[in-house]
Amino acid sequence: MTAKFVLLVTIGLCSLDAILALGWIFPKEPIYCEENDSFRLQCTLDMTAKDANGSNSSNLMFYRGEEIVPRDQVKILNETTIELIIDHAVPSEGYIYVCKLNGIIGVDLRSVYIGHKPQPIKDFRCRAPSWKQMNCTFTPEVNGVLTQYELHFKMEPVLTNYSCKLQQVPNSPLKQCIITIGYGYRAVSEIYRFTLSATNKLGTQIQEFEINNFDVVVPDQPTHCSIVNSSITSHSALLEWGVHNKYENFKRTLRFEVKLLSMFHNQQWQLMDTANINHSKNNYQLSLSELSYADTQYDVRIRMRTNSTVEDDDMWSNYTSCLFKTLSRHPDNPPDVADGIFENANDHLFLYWRELHEWQHNARTGFYYNITKLGPSGQIIEHLNRTRGMIQMRNIVDQNFTFIIYSANGEGLSAKSSVIFVPSKRYRPEKPEVDKLLSDSGKFTLSWKRPSSRSPYAVTSYTVFWCNTTSNSPNDCHGSINFTTVAANRTSFELSGAGSTLNFAVAANAGLLSSGMVWAACTATHKTDIGKLKTLWITEMLATYINLKWKPECGDVAHTGYLIYYCPISSPRTLGCKEPEMSINVTDKSLYYTRLDNLKPYVTYKIEIAMYSDTHIGPRSEPLVNTTREAAPSPPRNLTLQTVTNDSITLSWKAPEHINSGKMSYEIRYNNDTLRYSVEDPNSDVEATVAALNAFTLYNISVRALTIGYSNASEQLTVRTRVGQPEKVAQLSSTVNGDSNLVISWRKPSDTAGCVEFYELKLKSEQTVIYKHRANECQVRQENCKNAGIKSYQFLVRAVNVIRNDSKFEDLSCEERWSELQNRWPNLVTQSSECDGGGMDSRTSISNKLEGFELVYGPWSDPLASWCTKEENLSWKSVISIVVLIAIFLTLLFSFFKMKHIWQVKVIIPDGLNDKSSSGKPDILGSGGRIIFIDQSSNHTSSIGSLKKEIYGKELNQCLLQSSSSSGCGESVGDLSGHDQRSSLEYFSNGGAFEDDSTSFYDQEAERQDLHGFSDEPSDIIDSQMDSTEGVPDFEANGENRSPDSPILSEVKPKPSTVALPLTVTSGYVPAPVAVNPIRAPVSSSGYLQLSTLVNGGGMMMSSDVFSKSANAKMAATPISGYVTHKQLSAYGQHLK
Repeated sequence: MTAKFVLLVTIGLCSLDAILALGWIFPKEPIYCEENDSFRLQCTLDMTAKDANGSNSSNLMFYRGEEIVPRDQVKILNETTIELIIDHAVPSEGYIYVCKLNGIIGVDLRSVYIGHKPQPIKDFRCRAPSWKQMNCTFTPEVNGVLTQYELHFKMEPVLTNYSCKLQQVPNSPLKQCIITIGYGYRAVSEIYRFTLSATNKLGTQIQEFEINNFDVVVPDQPTHCSIVNSSITSHSALLEWGVHNKYENFKRTLRFEVKLLSMFHNQQWQLMDTANINHSKNNYQLSLSELSYADTQYDVRIRMRTNSTVEDDDMWSNYTSCLFKTLSRHPDNPPDVADGIFENANDHLFLYWRELHEWQHNARTGFYYNITKLGPSGQIIEHLNRTRGMIQMRNIVDQNFTFIIYSANGEGLSAKSSVIFVPSKRYRPEKPEVDKLLSDSGKFTLSWKRPSSRSPYAVTSYTVFWCNTTSNSPNDCHGSINFTTVAANRTSFELSGAGSTLNFAVAANAGLLSSGMVWAACTATHKTDIGKLKTLWITEMLATYINLKWKPECGDVAHTGYLIYYCPISSPRTLGCKEPEMSINVTDKSLYYTRLDNLKPYVTYKIEIAMYSDTHIGPRSEPLVNTTREAAPSPPRNLTLQTVTNDSITLSWKAPEHINSGKMSYEIRYNNDTLRYSVEDPNSDVEATVAALNAFTLYNISVRALTIGYSNASEQLTVRTRVGQPEKVAQLSSTVNGDSNLVISWRKPSDTAGCVEFYELKLKSEQTVIYKHRANECQVRQENCKNAGIKSYQFLVRAVNVIRNDSKFEDLSCEERWSELQNRWPNLVTQSSECDGGGMDSRTSISNKLEGFELVYGPWSDPLASWCTKEENLSWKSVISIVVLIAIFLTLLFSFFKMKHIWQVKVIIPDGLNDKSSSGKPDILGSGGRIIFIDQSSNHTSSIGSLKKEIYGKELNQCLLQSSSSSGCGESVGDLSGHDQRSSLEYFSNGGAFEDDSTSFYDQEAERQDLHGFSDEPSDIIDSQMDSTEGVPDFEANGENRSPDSPILSEVKPKPSTVALPLTVTSGYVPAPVAVNPIRAPVSSSGYLQLSTLVNGGGMMMSSDVFSKSANAKMAATPISGYVTHKQLSAYGQHLK
């Protein structure tokens, strides 16, 4: 603080030097003058000053603070001087006038104080608190001229003059002087004389004050306060208190104030009469009698003061307090009742009475009303207790009842009771009819119609009832009921100064009989002449509208329409609108329904209805609270991407603006998939993660909210997942290009999980080398196989992705990512298409961190092997291959000549059969011209049989090499092996005698034909039979497509067989044994059977049991052919046996 002060003084002095350097103001001393006086200031510019060069008095001006002085108060005296003239000075604590050059540079300044001479002090006073010291105070006057005060005092009879130091009272304009015992205060001195002098530049004021020390003593508070316990009753107590001993010989008497406060005094203290105070020395007593409230706690406060002429309130001491509680007693009075204070509705009876105030209970707990129910003859039916001023009884029979009501508490019943008489319905006067209930300017008016004159009971008076209410029920009272009696000649009642909302009722009385209460249907309130509508309900409610109906119960009210108020609320408990209230005006008073449109789904609305007239709007009905139905929500808001990985995306969004339901979930749509996400708090913000995603895949993501229906989708986010691990490369392939180099190629993985910036090719031979390639193939030069020790290569490939924790890099396209990598690492991959250089030993440590980049490797592919072949080995193998091919060619040539001899066998058919067959020859070729050899003389095949066996063996080998799905091979092999363990050639031979007989079957047949004189036809008939297409349809019908290179026997396929019908014999010949061949079984009209029927397309000649019998027999006899007789057939059968 000191440093700041020194700095300000230094700055002020420097500024003053600068000002004085330009000129001066005359007079040079501060000016003091009284208000309305005149004063003058002259400002002179030093023309020799450097800053005043070129300036004169016209450039000078006076300022009061920062405000310029009016121009008419300043005049120019000469070239260097101006003068300020103030004729009527205004009072102020101090003005500073500044003379400035050009309104900027200060020339000089002067202080001016305007005030008045010191004035007399009017509030000088002294107090002697606790008779220990004296405090004197006064309020200095407000003066623009600083005034100095001095206070002196002396005492009688001692005339020593004392000076008292004046101090400012904190937070007050007062100045005070404190005189203590050590500084001149004498408690026994009665008279103090004070001299107060006030001095300023304009004058001096001196005042004399005389103070009586005993009159201004402020005593201490009473030393104690207590109640004599034995004196406490339900309405009285004895109070005791004491004072300090030093006041025993005080030269003034003491005055006391005693006041009481209880919970029933409404914070208004009750002063007690202190005229009957008894005291002995310093002890005092006062009897507190006629206390109003029993069983009530009282707060007693006592204070005292000196009995002097000084009546100021600050002469009182502080309070001393004590508490006591009066005793309880039985209630003093029963509740008040009136004629007709009952309501009888059907078999329900309601009784009312005016409730006692709480202070009348005379006990804080246990108060109740005791009701005794008496029958028509005065017998006691039951005793009932209630705590409120109403009782409801059900199932009341129609007869006279008398009810006696007492007030009661724990001390007993009240001494008196009240009586309500309820006559039977047949003894009741006719009820009055409420005609109108109006209220205007705080005055209620109830009107009713007289009962019919035909009533047997003349009305002697009316009783009008009213009570405060907070419900829609017209007969419900909140608090006690009130009533008054109205003369029989009146039909209206006016009430002023009552509650704000009232229910009214009226009863007609005829002596001791009464009609009972008739309640007004509407509730009357202040400020209006229209009652409250009490009945309204909802007829239909959906998500966006409510259909509302109401029923006015006060048809007598002169209303002209209805106002429907509604708004959404925050809570049914508070019923406060959370949005501006809306209203609908129904101008047709006869219309009792309306629709509230454009509501929000699943929102709780408060609905109120008020009737209005031309001049007033009635009170609103009790709020009707209901919640609209649920609906689909609005879309989720602010869908935001939080994090992205290679297999997940984390999203966040805000809840829909309108949820329209109590429960809600979400559906996250990403491409063609969906994910359901549930939340507990539908109003909270959501963060969800979509997992199990594909790496480096573009996803279109949106979110829908779901309640009873889906919302519209949120705004769509397009997000690409991060790069991940690529899949395994498929099987590698190898080719040899035109330069005799081995080309290893592969396809991109089906799931790249990224851009696959390059591939790593692992080449395993004598050592393992890894190459990085951008392309999908790599060449290996053939010269590598010349290296000694290299016998084979193994190739493995894996895909490599590059990632970087940089959103900018991750958002680049594949081409842009590769360009970025090439710019940073030009030699990252091998530019050559060959795998012979630039590789890296697999044992070398390869870091997958490249200055912030990371390599993600896919798994290695399955290895592809390649063997090296030496040139000398290659030549030797070539020679062997040529020799094998020549041997195969010679074998085929030999087989051709052998088969040609067989094809030249002639088939001779009798002339009589030429017209029986299209070919005129036996069908020894079977189906399609196939050749079947039958020989019964040998178990070994002939050379032709050997050829056929060789062909069949080739076919079998070929079938073993081919797929089982081949129809030609599979069926042929299966059919031939299914009959017997022997080869198929044995089935088509007569005992397999080809090797034993030097003469073939065809030679024997030719000899027999010559013996019988059969004609010899050229061999080309057989050739034509072989070349004909007669048998082709059988193969095509079975769906077989024979390869041109397939052996003949590979196409042998048995056809389905059926049972042949017996053949009718018309000549001396019989047909040969029946062979099953439904397609080829031509039977001549003469009854002879052709030989071809014994051959079934290369299949079986006879049934399976015949073959089973001939399996062990030798067919040595010459085979029969052509037409046979019974004898020949019998002989042939015997031979077979």
